[in-house]
Amino acid sequence: MATDTENEGGWKKRESFGSAMVQIFIVGLLLALTVFLVYRRGSNKRDIAELMQQARQTALKGNAGDLRKAIKLADEALAKDANAGDPNAFEAAMYTDLWMIHHEPGAEAKAKEFLEKAKKVDAQTEDRYGAEAMHLLAKGDFKGAENFVEDLRKKGGSGARIFYAQALAMKYQGNLKLAGVGFKASVDKAWKDLNYASGWGEQLMEEGTPGALDAFTKATGQNSEHFRARLGLALARVQRKDRVGDAENIIKELQTRDAELSPPQRARALAISAAILNIQQQYDAAITSADQAIALNPDDGWALLAKANALAFKKDPGAPAAYDALVARAPAAPTFYFEGAANLLKAGMPDAAMALLSKYETFFKNVKNQTIDGKEEIYLDRDDRYWLARGELLRTGGKPDEAMAAFDKAIAAKSINLSRAYYSKAALLVEKKEWDKAGELLVDITPPDGSGRIPEAYMAMGEILFQKKEWGPGCQNYAFALTRMKAAQEPREKLNDLLTDVEKRLKSANQRDIAKVWVEEAKPLIQ
Repeated sequence: MATDTENEGGWKKRESFGSAMVQIFIVGLLLALTVFLVYRRGSNKRDIAELMQQARQTALKGNAGDLRKAIKLADEALAKDANAGDPNAFEAAMYTDLWMIHHEPGAEAKAKEFLEKAKKVDAQTEDRYGAEAMHLLAKGDFKGAENFVEDLRKKGGSGARIFYAQALAMKYQGNLKLAGVGFKASVDKAWKDLNYASGWGEQLMEEGTPGALDAFTKATGQNSEHFRARLGLALARVQRKDRVGDAENIIKELQTRDAELSPPQRARALAISAAILNIQQQYDAAITSADQAIALNPDDGWALLAKANALAFKKDPGAPAAYDALVARAPAAPTFYFEGAANLLKAGMPDAAMALLSKYETFFKNVKNQTIDGKEEIYLDRDDRYWLARGELLRTGGKPDEAMAAFDKAIAAKSINLSRAYYSKAALLVEKKEWDKAGELLVDITPPDGSGRIPEAYMAMGEILFQKKEWGPGCQNYAFALTRMKAAQEPREKLNDLLTDVEKRLKSANQRDIAKVWVEEAKPLIQ
């Protein structure tokens, strides 16, 4: 009878040496494959990270050609791992810039394609969320974009692209105060990326707020090859009529590099050329240049402004419609309304000027901002520029009481144009021959040391003093006015006209001795 040991050997053979070696080989092969895969994955991650660092450095140069080069580097990263979140999100952002900033054909479809890929792989990056917000803006969903970014920020999200999208969302809704905060935050977050600095500078120009020239000067000092910043610098100089020749040289040089410019940049160069032609009083040529710009980019507000201005300077009856077309395209840009209203008034079209200001009021009337103490204030209540422009139109239109009410609102705003508001009300009182009341308003903005900023205020004070037969002090105020006018680079003819007018008034009042002294002392002030 067989034993248990013998039976055991019958159903379970002992493992051979060869079988054991095969198993060891298989285990070793699997281990080596695992190590290889882990190494390759790690190597791919390092390669992708290096490629993306190069892509971002390339994109920082900022021009359309640089963005395309950056995309090619990101393509190399995706060839290593098509599901990598960072390069998918990066390409979504880059194509979004090519679409929305540079209007490159085909970029919109690519931007949407890569955004969907970034969302599918759940890329948790600023590029993905910033692009997502910008796409909401492109659809006109400004409130949706604002809420989207606000939700991100509550969860700790930040980044220049996100702040920039939020700034644009606030701007398009007319909340320029919060838009400014967002633009500034985007610059602070990514100061090396001059597209954010350029966006901030462009916003300052559209608002008519000081600082644009400094912003673009700093940006071009950082990178003299950044086309958007260079165009911004040229435009800022033209708007301020400061070194317009330098601006013209920038445009001429950029136009020799036409192939490197995107269509909106070519349009902007033509728009700036049109503005320069307006300064040179070549209005027909300005209209031609502006039309060429509009053909390239129908949304270029500065091209539309240059055309409307040229028509207004010619007193063309088509000017009001041109300004209407402008603010329809760029309703959140105060400069376009105020400059347009002033030019229409000069063109003898006060009704059209008032209608343009009414469009401004309609767009901004529902905008509210929070004060430091948490209360709400209506934007228009603090918008002294609007009330000053409105008051001036009413004064010119022979409605002094309504004009006075508007100037009072400008004073009540207690904003940056307070001195100008005091002057405007005082000038109206001078017209009404209420000398004492006018003088009370002027006394603080016409200091006796000549340090006041408004030459017209010194002229008004001079008028008051002449009415009181205080010839010497009156001449001193007119002299301060001449000094301020010269500092503001007013035309020489305008300074001579004031000098001659004061001389005539003194002579007609039998103050020939004082008139002689006035001419002797005033002439050096304007030479």
